[in-house]
Amino acid sequence: MPARVDLTRSWPGCGTVPPTSVVGGPRLTGVGWSANLRALLGDRGFRMLYAARLTSQAADGVFQASLVSYVLFSPERATSAGALAASLAVVVLPFSVVGPFAGIVLDRISRQRVLVVCSLVRMVLMAVLVVLIAFGRTGVDFYVVALASVSVNRFVLSALSAGLPVVVGVDRLVGANALSVTSGTIATLVGAGIGSGLRGLAGGDDPAVALVAGLAGLTYLLAATTAGRSARTAFGPLVTVGWQGVWRQAGEVAADLADGARYLAGHGPARRALAALTASRAAYGLVLVMTVLLYRNYFTGGTGGLPGLAAVVAASGVGTITAAVVTPRATARMPKSSWLALSLVFGGIVEIGLGLSFSSVLLIIAGALIGFSAQASKICVDTIVQEQVDDAYRGRAFSLYDLLFNVAFVAAAAVAAVLLPDDGHSPAVVVIAGVGYALAGLIYHRVSQRHPEDQVVHAVGAPPPPTQAGPASTQAGPAPTRQAPRTTVPPS
Repeated sequence: MPARVDLTRSWPGCGTVPPTSVVGGPRLTGVGWSANLRALLGDRGFRMLYAARLTSQAADGVFQASLVSYVLFSPERATSAGALAASLAVVVLPFSVVGPFAGIVLDRISRQRVLVVCSLVRMVLMAVLVVLIAFGRTGVDFYVVALASVSVNRFVLSALSAGLPVVVGVDRLVGANALSVTSGTIATLVGAGIGSGLRGLAGGDDPAVALVAGLAGLTYLLAATTAGRSARTAFGPLVTVGWQGVWRQAGEVAADLADGARYLAGHGPARRALAALTASRAAYGLVLVMTVLLYRNYFTGGTGGLPGLAAVVAASGVGTITAAVVTPRATARMPKSSWLALSLVFGGIVEIGLGLSFSSVLLIIAGALIGFSAQASKICVDTIVQEQVDDAYRGRAFSLYDLLFNVAFVAAAAVAAVLLPDDGHSPAVVVIAGVGYALAGLIYHRVSQRHPEDQVVHAVGAPPPPTQAGPASTQAGPAPTRQAPRTTVPPS
C-alpha cells in the first residue's frame, strides 16, 4: 500500500483521525471556542473545505428525506418490516464495502476533483431517481440507483476527512474535527427538514417525493460548484501514488484487513470494547426498525407519521450532543470502560422503562436518552481503539470497526423483519432490545474489571498515552510493511 505522505506532514504517525480527536467528543484546549472558531474560519483553505462539507451533507439530508418518504411514508404503498430491513441494508452496507477502497482512490487523484465529480454523479443519479419515483418504481432498478448514490457518498466523506489535515495546522486539528463533524450533522438534519417540509407542502404523494429528489439533485449541483471554487491541489494529496492494478490493490486491501483482524484479536482493551459496542448496535437496530414501523403504521393522528418520527430523530440529536459534552467530563473521573458499561445499561433501562408504554410522547423522550447512550458509548470505544492501536494498524482497525458496526445493525434489522408485525407493536422485541443493551454493558463491565489496563482513568479528548507494550503486542507480531488505508474514519 502507498505511504501516507500527505498526512505525515501535518501530524506525524497518524491517520485521518488524530489521536486526540474523537467523533462527537473532541475538546478544545488552550484558548476558548470563539478564538479557535475565528482562527479556523479565517483560514481560506478550511473555509473552502468546510463549505464543501456543508453543501454536500445538506444535499445528503434532502436525498435521505426523499428516500425515507418514498420507501417508508408514501401513502401509495404499505410499509412492512421486510421492506424497511432492505432499505436499511441499502443505506448502511455500502459504507463497509466501499470504505476500505476509498483510500486507494484518494491517494492517487485530486480530492477536490473527487468532491466535484462525485457531486455531479449524484446529481445525475437524482435525475434518474426523479423519473423512477414519478413512475412509482420500487423494484431492483430503484434500489440500484439508491445504492449507487449512497456508495458514492463514501468517497465524498472520506475525501472531506482526508483533506482536513492538509488545510488545518496540527494545533487546530482537534477543533476543526469537532466543528466539521457537528456542523455536517446539523447540515444533514437541516436538509432533511427542508426536504420533508417540501414534501408536505406538495401533498405527500409520489410526485411530491419526486420533487424532493429533484431538489436534492440541484443541491448536489450547488455542492459541486462550491467544491469547484478551490484549486485542484487544495485538499491534497500532497504526493500522488501510481495505480498498481485492480487485482493487486484489492488483494492488498484484503490482506491488510486480515492482518488488522489478527492484530485486534491480540489487543484486549480494543477487542472487548468493540464486542460490547457491536452487541449494543444489534439492539439499536431492533429499536430503530420497531420505532419506524410504530410511527408509520401504529400511531395515528398528529402523533404519528413522518412528523412524529422526525421528532424522535431531533430528540436523538439532542441526546447525541449532550453525550459529546458530558462524556469528556465523566471519563476524567472514571475509566472509560466504566462509563461505557454504565451508558449501555442505562440504554437498556430506558428502552424497557419507556418503550413498553408504546406512547408516542414517551418514545420521543426515549429517543433523546437512547441517543445519549449510543453516542456516549461510541465515543468511549472510538477513543479506546485510537489509544490502544498502533498507528500502522489504526486505519485497518477502524475499517473492521465500521464493518462490525454496520453488519450488526443490518443483521438486527433482518431479525426485526421476522419478529415484528407490520405495525411495530411488540412488547417482546422491546424487552429483547432492552435486555440486549443491559447485558452488553454488564458483561463488558464484569470482564473489564479483570483487566487493569481497562481501569485507567484517561479522559476523552486528552492527549493519548503511549501504546503500552505487553503480551498483546507480542501476540500481534511485528509491524507490517504495508501501511494502513489512510482515509478510513470511525463510523457515525
